[in-house]
Amino acid sequence: MTVIDSTPVTQPGLLARVFDLHRIDRPEPADVEPYLRDPEPEVRAAALKALARTVRDGHAARGAGDALAWALADEDAGVRGVAAAALRALPDLYLGDDGVRALLLAAARGGDAAVREAAAALLAELAAGAAELYAHALQDDEPHVRVQAVLALIALHAFAEVAEAADDPAREVRVAVAEGLARLALPAGLPVLEQLLADHDPVVRMAAIDAAAELGVPEPLEGRVVTATAHASWQVRRRAVIALAEAAPEVAVQPLLRALRDRIVDVRRSAVQSLEQWATDRAEVVTALTEALADPDPGVRTQVRWALA
Repeated sequence: MTVIDSTPVTQPGLLARVFDLHRIDRPEPADVEPYLRDPEPEVRAAALKALARTVRDGHAARGAGDALAWALADEDAGVRGVAAAALRALPDLYLGDDGVRALLLAAARGGDAAVREAAAALLAELAAGAAELYAHALQDDEPHVRVQAVLALIALHAFAEVAEAADDPAREVRVAVAEGLARLALPAGLPVLEQLLADHDPVVRMAAIDAAAELGVPEPLEGRVVTATAHASWQVRRRAVIALAEAAPEVAVQPLLRALRDRIVDVRRSAVQSLEQWATDRAEVVTALTEALADPDPGVRTQVRWALA
């Protein structure tokens, strides 16, 4: 902290504190912190304006943006207005994690509409900038870097960039895309999931099947999930059978009845579990489960008895 005049100001009162504040050259957050806690809103507002000036002059210290963001929660509407105006006028302001938390709180529970709008607008700008940065990371040579980029883009709800990664050559990236599309739960993501449900890699297919199940197996994905019950990989067939428990019975029942005759025990057990919910109101399910009481595997027979109980 640099003081222009070495003579200390001892005059009591509001004006003295404001004058004392203005005597600080290039104030840092630590310099103005006592003024940001001052009982008088005029002093707190003057401290925010001093910080904003350092940002405009290109001399802002790390933490200046966070201090402005937290001032959006000030008890005084005038102080909140000063903070909101400063944040709107300083688009290149650095905000750390602490400042982002302050913006999230202000956007959700700000004291007035202007504060909530300012916080939401700044959050949108930050998200757009971050999405652009992570989108560039999708071109990285290392698959694990691209996976992390996909996860970050999902957190930012950057759907277009996430969808673009569905063609990535690394299966772990495509798996991350499938899982992310389930989290985003956007109708626009269904064509991308449909593509992943037909992926040549069984691991990717299973991730896409799980995503379809989380979304309730929506109509555009029903055909792909049903087709997967006949896949060459029994692990894929099992995941598809499990997923059909979330589908409409008109779609799920017949493929599940066929799965009761699968050569793999785990597939048959999963088929019984998925059919159990319809064992009381669909005659064909009751008939098929009754016949499955003769299954050669004791675990399947036990599962059937539970389903029919």
